[in-house]
Amino acid sequence: MSSYILKSELSVRMATAGAKPRSLAPARTSQQCSALSSRHALEMSLQASVSVPQQPTRVILPPIISASCRTADDVASDVQQQLQQHPQALVNGVEPDMYSALRKMALDDDMKVQYQARAKMLVVKPQEPSLPKRQRLPGTVFVVSAGPEDQVAADQVKVAAEHLGCYVIAKQQFSTRDVGRLMEQATGLQAADVVVVIAGVDSALPGVLSGLVDAPIIAVPTSSAYNNGLQGVSNLVAAVSSCAPGVSVVNIDGTVSAAVMCAKMLRVAAARVEKLQAAAATAAQQQALQGNGHSTGNGKFNNILPGFAPVQVQPAAI
Repeated sequence: MSSYILKSELSVRMATAGAKPRSLAPARTSQQCSALSSRHALEMSLQASVSVPQQPTRVILPPIISASCRTADDVASDVQQQLQQHPQALVNGVEPDMYSALRKMALDDDMKVQYQARAKMLVVKPQEPSLPKRQRLPGTVFVVSAGPEDQVAADQVKVAAEHLGCYVIAKQQFSTRDVGRLMEQATGLQAADVVVVIAGVDSALPGVLSGLVDAPIIAVPTSSAYNNGLQGVSNLVAAVSSCAPGVSVVNIDGTVSAAVMCAKMLRVAAARVEKLQAAAATAAQQQALQGNGHSTGNGKFNNILPGFAPVQVQPAAI
């Protein structure tokens, strides 16, 4: 309040003496005002010209039905609903008694049922499919395991990944016990785009293969192994604490999560390739119309583009 009174008295005295009170901020000149207005107009035009890119349409992967803690009627209902939108359905965690109950129902009268006993998975397809077959994703997924104790998890990853559209190759008898033999076996994995390693019998296998293979590694700790402790926690800790970079670890017995991760990797890569091919084709068409600017003599320029065509990857049907 006191500062306000002092400023008021000072302005009154200066006005009485004939002096003009000075403002705290200096007055802008006409040039500064015009520059600010032109700058503001430029910013507004730039904001109007820049268009916000639209989010791409999300492609939802076909769901995998879980049969754990559920009745056969619930599973059959989910299968019927899924077959209305997808060419086939996959049920995970199907015990033999659940499979017998599903077979007694009218589930397989007009459908084709394939039961994977070791993986405890059930693939259901209609006898006369009304929907087109799912396109296979470009790329290859390798599923690597050590001993027979890891075959259950390896089969689950293989069946789930194939259901999602991946091309899967299963490899067995990989172990860090013989590093020389492992290095020879790793040469066959160089063609892989994604490698899923079952970290059950040999929990150090994902880290060692990460140093031998360029493809990303997905480690799947398991809870069933002869040397396993703490129901898979030891395998999980060993896979997470690996010093090798490029290893992703899912939860214990997370075979379905590993398969979904593989499908997403391949699908995103395929979408990027399609966008690059479309952009290259558009640029080639525009350059063909505009010409490449090479002189042909007599003051003329040609309008011929060197003949090349973008590579088109045709996905194979499953």
